[in-house]
Amino acid sequence: MNRKLIHTSILALSMAVLVPATYANSTPQSSNFPHVISLGESPQGIRHWRILRHTLKIAVPQNSKAISQLIIEAPANIVLRESIDVSEESGKEIAAKVSIQGKKATLEFSESVAPGTIIIVEMKNVKKTAMATGDKFYKISTILTGMNVELPIGVAQLRVI
Repeated sequence: MNRKLIHTSILALSMAVLVPATYANSTPQSSNFPHVISLGESPQGIRHWRILRHTLKIAVPQNSKAISQLIIEAPANIVLRESIDVSEESGKEIAAKVSIQGKKATLEFSESVAPGTIIIVEMKNVKKTAMATGDKFYKISTILTGMNVELPIGVAQLRVI
């Protein structure tokens, strides 16, 4: 009987580890509008860690307008810090002025991010203010070059188990 309990526990833990901890959903996607590709958390799936790194990946399609700003709104239990690095998928740094107001981080690019670019946003030292389970959502918006309107481009979901 004790052996059966151990095997059941191992199976349950294995299944919990296999459930992805992050998801990203873009707005109805077209080939000419920026969209969220993914969100990663490091260390992943460890509920009791309080300081984390969240990595957001965003595509600016070839047929899109360039991006001048990116706005990231954090979930209720997350505190963003100004230690945010932005780069292209190739690793080339993208210069951005970062400002944090409450739950919102605004990344204003020195030069507009050109179409055909995959943007990697590394949010370091992200702090969890409370232990929580369930789904937590980052809301992602952008301002396209030549526009003054904030356009939602997707939601990145953290699943805390």
